[in-house]
Amino acid sequence: MKQIERRNFLRESNLIWRVDDRLIHGQVIIGWCEQLPIRLLVVCDDQIATTDWEKELLLMAAPAKLPTRILSTGETAEQIEDWIARDVIVMILIKSPAVLKKLVDLGCEIQTVNVGGIHFQENRKEFLPYLFLSNEDVEIFKQLMAKGIRFECQDLPNAPVYDLQKLIEKKQ
Repeated sequence: MKQIERRNFLRESNLIWRVDDRLIHGQVIIGWCEQLPIRLLVVCDDQIATTDWEKELLLMAAPAKLPTRILSTGETAEQIEDWIARDVIVMILIKSPAVLKKLVDLGCEIQTVNVGGIHFQENRKEFLPYLFLSNEDVEIFKQLMAKGIRFECQDLPNAPVYDLQKLIEKKQ
């Protein structure tokens, strides 16, 4: 399988931030981790980080050869500088925009976020076939955009990229 060139996805740093409510699953593993030279996969989730059986389940889904860590938002925020200094590509998976906001509130400087799948639930509007947002999600994304964070919707590395800000403006 041909790897996508690093420079296409890593404009600002060696960290790939991805919002995906399924966290570790086939699309992330095959579509992203095998296409990009990712050297560390991180799941950032306060609940899962403190629940042994959930942690174990997610770790079983991760590729055996790819180091994977499940961390709380606080632990993730503490590790950012170390990951940047090591200059290895790290994909950080986040379940929701609320978790991302918590990281920003903890002082994480994030410039670009890949928005993968946020799937259908009651009271969510469809923005893309893989992106359904509640009013609360939209408000959080707007707050983060106001801080200068760019959101690129893209389910796979070779798929079209959509600017979330433009998608939200269209629906308003």
